[in-house]
Amino acid sequence: MKVLDVKILKNNKRIVVNIVAAFGIKGGGMIVNMLSMPLYIDYFNNNMVLGLWFTILTVVNWILSFDVGIGNGLRNHLTKALTQKDFEQGKRLTSSAFAALGIITIVFTIFVFSVIPVVNWNNMFNISGDIISRDILARCVGITMVGIMASFFLHIVRGILFALQLSSIVNLLHLLTSILLVAYLFVAPDFSTIEEKLSTMSIAYAILINIPSILVLFFVFFFSEMKHCRPRMKYVTSNAVKAVLGLGISFFVVQVMYMIITVTNEWFISKFFSPKHCVDYQIYFRLFALVGSLIMLAMSPLWSAITKAYSMKRYRWIIKLQNVLNYLAIGCIVVECLFVVFLQLIINIWLGDRSIEVNYLTASFFLLYGIIMIWVAIQSTIVAGLGTLKTQLRLYVFAAIFKILFIVFVSQVTDDWSVVILATALGLLPYCIYQPREVRKQLIKLEQENV
Repeated sequence: MKVLDVKILKNNKRIVVNIVAAFGIKGGGMIVNMLSMPLYIDYFNNNMVLGLWFTILTVVNWILSFDVGIGNGLRNHLTKALTQKDFEQGKRLTSSAFAALGIITIVFTIFVFSVIPVVNWNNMFNISGDIISRDILARCVGITMVGIMASFFLHIVRGILFALQLSSIVNLLHLLTSILLVAYLFVAPDFSTIEEKLSTMSIAYAILINIPSILVLFFVFFFSEMKHCRPRMKYVTSNAVKAVLGLGISFFVVQVMYMIITVTNEWFISKFFSPKHCVDYQIYFRLFALVGSLIMLAMSPLWSAITKAYSMKRYRWIIKLQNVLNYLAIGCIVVECLFVVFLQLIINIWLGDRSIEVNYLTASFFLLYGIIMIWVAIQSTIVAGLGTLKTQLRLYVFAAIFKILFIVFVSQVTDDWSVVILATALGLLPYCIYQPREVRKQLIKLEQENV
């Protein structure tokens, strides 16, 4: 067997191991995620405030998309450096990425905490000061923001894990964070006021979300091949910064557009309708996002694998992979459609006496959204692995603008909050149709040139 064939076999084996591990971890994550919803409902015992909390998390988590794509830029370049065993370049890339992200974190922190006292957060989240006072709400946002800013800096560990093709550990980070938060909900004392509950939840969240990342970061730099690439100031170079930021800027703009498209739903629902609807949104979303989440898990190790194959000019392998993934998507879409039939029964079993009555128009919008997100996850993974983002960027800009305009206009004539989900799905349709054709054309052209 040729040396290249051995490398391919080992690479495929690592991909399979990561996918299997990811599914196992996600299985645990799903259980924890499902447990958390009734616990959140019992903890707050007020859907308006629970919807507010979900919206706060959405808004502050937007910050994680503003790393200027450094994590993804590092991921692609570090994958190539580790493949070639170029640890000197690995040191330069890692050190420069940490330095650049550190500066951005400091600037962000100064900006954010200068803005917090000025913003009317009650107006921002569409909640009366009689329910949560302006001072308390601003303090909760500030506390949560402290945790997010720390997570913002530590977030770079995910890029390193992906470069190491340890995507299952990235999923483990999410699982450990969820377990810690659910554990807190189990043991949290029953405070007398809703404001005390919200304040304490903010503190717990700010602390708990960072513990897994700190532990994994220690593991990475002391017990993996990254021990040869530990960041040091003397290895920070302008060329390495440019390398990480050059590709990173493209990823950053794509991330921002994707953020506007997919992770602003709670804010749009709160602002244009009411925070209380965010609880119903979370119930539908957590169920319909299950299949899409599993697909994204399978995609996680493939990004770096595609990058590695691309650098080795294994274009035929990528084409075959695309075919397999398209068939996988079709199978998952069928599962999503069957899921609707048992939706009310599933919600009744899951939430018990906290259950809601299924609105099947809303469910159909979430079904469309779930189908599109499955397709988007597959296409975006291939595009990110290849590092060709122009088409994705243009169509994401269209989807973001379409979503905003659709919600603004349609919310004037209806009080149905589910139009936010419809707007998200319709905005992404052009991307789902056009992007696969562009990728296929690019790969076939490269394969022909490589013959």
